[in-house]
Amino acid sequence: MRSSGLITRACTVAFTGGALAVLPGTPGNAAPDDGYVRLAHLSPDTPAVDVYLYTAGKKTPRLVLRHVAYGALSPYQRLGSGSYTVAMRPADAAASTKPVLSTRVRVRGGGAYTVAGVGPYKGIRLDVLDDSAQLPAGRAGLRIIAASLKQPEIGVTASGKRLARDLRLATATPYHVVPARSTPVRVTGRAGARASTTVAMKAGSVHTVLVLDGAKGLRLVDLRDAAQSPRTPRGGVDTGLGGLAAVPPRHSPASPGWSLLWPGLAVLAGAAGLGTLAAVRHRHKTT
Repeated sequence: MRSSGLITRACTVAFTGGALAVLPGTPGNAAPDDGYVRLAHLSPDTPAVDVYLYTAGKKTPRLVLRHVAYGALSPYQRLGSGSYTVAMRPADAAASTKPVLSTRVRVRGGGAYTVAGVGPYKGIRLDVLDDSAQLPAGRAGLRIIAASLKQPEIGVTASGKRLARDLRLATATPYHVVPARSTPVRVTGRAGARASTTVAMKAGSVHTVLVLDGAKGLRLVDLRDAAQSPRTPRGGVDTGLGGLAAVPPRHSPASPGWSLLWPGLAVLAGAAGLGTLAAVRHRHKTT
């Protein structure tokens, strides 16, 4: 059965199947065959769910994300190369409950991926997006993901250049090569709806701008994705929406520096521990 993975602004995260490191502080911490996966909930009208990540063929989950709601994204999870299954169950359903939706992601060494639940509730699915790009020297990459139900078709420009004319809900543009500088991004919808943000693009960086439903109109969120291929995510990679807590690399989860980015977020570590969480930063603007 295909599709729909996710996470939340106030969710519980359980690490169950051994150590699952989150974003090493430096690329040297990762084995050459390691890859990275993050999970996102981008389905505007889908209720909260629990999301499970399994090594393919295994019954014990590597990661469990509970009470996942629209508009959240996890940090990258470092995984060995191979096949993994992402499964979605109703919130608080038993782990033995048949998944509502599931999909498989093939992790390749040095690769980075976003597994996102996208589309409206009646047509929700799980998409696997490749978060790396080949870039010319001194340039950056920019991608747009449409995840607004209020504005199911949008136009997008960056620094005055049109990136998309009628980008539909649950679709993403390819990475566009852009100059390495602060880039104004503007989104327009029906009936004059519009929103804008500015993305700080460093040379070699790869960004995604999510277009979400906000309390008043559209909301744009800038995510810094994996570094350009064949590199892997590094400490400080941005993940959006405060989906999971973050601590500076010098702190351990038990130290006084441990802080929660969203109230009510609980992190539960298995016997093998959490590893170090990378810094999480986000920017959004609602108009």
